[in-house]
Amino acid sequence: MTRVLREHFEEITGGALLIVMCLLGAIQVVSRYALTSPLAWTEELAVILFAWLVFIGASLALKKNEHFAIDVVVKLLPATPRKYAMAVRHFAVVLFCLLLIVFGLKLVVMNWRVQTPMLEISRGWAYLSLPLGGLLMLVRAVEMSVRAWKTGEALPQHLIGEGIE
Repeated sequence: MTRVLREHFEEITGGALLIVMCLLGAIQVVSRYALTSPLAWTEELAVILFAWLVFIGASLALKKNEHFAIDVVVKLLPATPRKYAMAVRHFAVVLFCLLLIVFGLKLVVMNWRVQTPMLEISRGWAYLSLPLGGLLMLVRAVEMSVRAWKTGEALPQHLIGEGIE
């Protein structure tokens, strides 16, 4: 079970969050049209869950190496400069994750005593998605860097153009 969670944490958590968000949307629609009394808390909770879904999805994209990238120039580089370009890329991703963690924690601390209007819970719970998402992305970035270092791959196979070496 722990192996499944470790390897598929983003998929499982993201899927669960998406299901809950869809259910909250359905409850909102039913309460608005059938009961003529919308439940405002459902929208507020959906927004908080969406913040979590964004950062878990970003970690999933990083894990699968599917983040947006402009790789035209990198593909044209010879093997050695390509490896250096990828090292710079990995360093930039790790730096970005560290910035998310540090500044996310500052936002959590600043907003922990602020309550949401409907649920009356700490707004810090929504902001907590930044540092924890950054931490999850950092773990995936380090995994990706170690994997690239061990295999000696300058680029993932789907980014290597045919005949360019």
